[in-house]
Amino acid sequence: MLHITFSSKGGAGIAALRLHEALCQEGIESGYLSTNLTINFSNESVKDDFFSYRKPTLLKKIINKIHKYFIFTNRQKIFKHFHIIKDELNCEIASLPFSVYKLYEHPLVKEADIINLHWLAGLIDYSDFFKKCEKPIVWTLHDMNPFQGLFHYKNDELRNFQIADNLDSKVKIVKKNAIKSIKKGTIIVPSKWLLNEVKKNNVFDHFDIKKISNGIKSENFKRNKTLLRKNYNIDPDEFIMLFVSDSLRNYRKGFDLLEEALFYIQDIKITLLVIGKDNIQPQKNLKILALGEINSTSKMADYYNLANVFILPSREDNLPNVMLESFASGTALIGFNVGGIAEHVIDGVTGVLAQEITGLSLANAVKKFYNERKNYDEITIQKYAENNFNYKEQASSYKNVYEKLL
Repeated sequence: MLHITFSSKGGAGIAALRLHEALCQEGIESGYLSTNLTINFSNESVKDDFFSYRKPTLLKKIINKIHKYFIFTNRQKIFKHFHIIKDELNCEIASLPFSVYKLYEHPLVKEADIINLHWLAGLIDYSDFFKKCEKPIVWTLHDMNPFQGLFHYKNDELRNFQIADNLDSKVKIVKKNAIKSIKKGTIIVPSKWLLNEVKKNNVFDHFDIKKISNGIKSENFKRNKTLLRKNYNIDPDEFIMLFVSDSLRNYRKGFDLLEEALFYIQDIKITLLVIGKDNIQPQKNLKILALGEINSTSKMADYYNLANVFILPSREDNLPNVMLESFASGTALIGFNVGGIAEHVIDGVTGVLAQEITGLSLANAVKKFYNERKNYDEITIQKYAENNFNYKEQASSYKNVYEKLL
């Protein structure tokens, strides 16, 4: 079993690595392949030069120069069109289903019995890889990109319709035709929302489609909250909210909506912990601690446990790792009624859902939680995480999928 994802960092990479580790603990032979981390089937990190830069040969240079001035193929037309419009796009990420890597030639790909794909932008060439790799494919979807065109979430597609519709449609066709060549495969989605989105399309009609939630080791996130606050010199009654994102400018993650919400909350004294890059504007009546980027799981666990509530104002999301981590810490969550967040945020048990995607609705949800905060029990929230995101059960469910394919 080989897991393939672009990077071991980021939500998809971390989720894929956790799955790999869970499978190994259950005695399943698993490998992990990404551009920055390679783990062989003995669960050993190994040096991998496969993705290293290789200086092009003279012949390759000549061919590239010819391609620059003469358009011969549909792929080259798509590349050229994308290059023309990419700076105009207003989106989190846009990607093409092409790659310079011949991943089917990687030794671990050749050795594997089953390929488990994850987040692939820039890593595999759809047409090339699916044509030449005849092994069964399990594809764990972390966003909508595999059955969309350029974009990874629907809102980005809609926001860029005027600029990119024609190109986006062409990319969808390239992907759909390439995916048709997969003879044996299963799609795995971590949320009901993504399951429904997949079923709306006909890209994966010839696949089995299963919902298996991501898993997490809850014990890695448990802390004594009272002692932790004492160690950090934080008053036991201080009301702390936590926000986490790779970037505060990521429109989908909704930090702008949180900033808007805070204007409507003047009667609650709040300390806001913010994890992620980019600057924050100071606000009246609000203590903000900008913590920057944090890559330590242990340090992240501390901040989840220091917070009274985790704020996750995503406009779109699948099953974000940060939600699982918050629940594993016994910390309730406030978010919008979208994606996998809506599936697992239960009023009075695991958190509060704001019904409208607005700053005002988010502010009302914060006020509601604040007034009812003593009703939330960290043990109950932790048990919810253990029951719904159990990494052993995740590994067992994946094992069943693999065995059926073999």
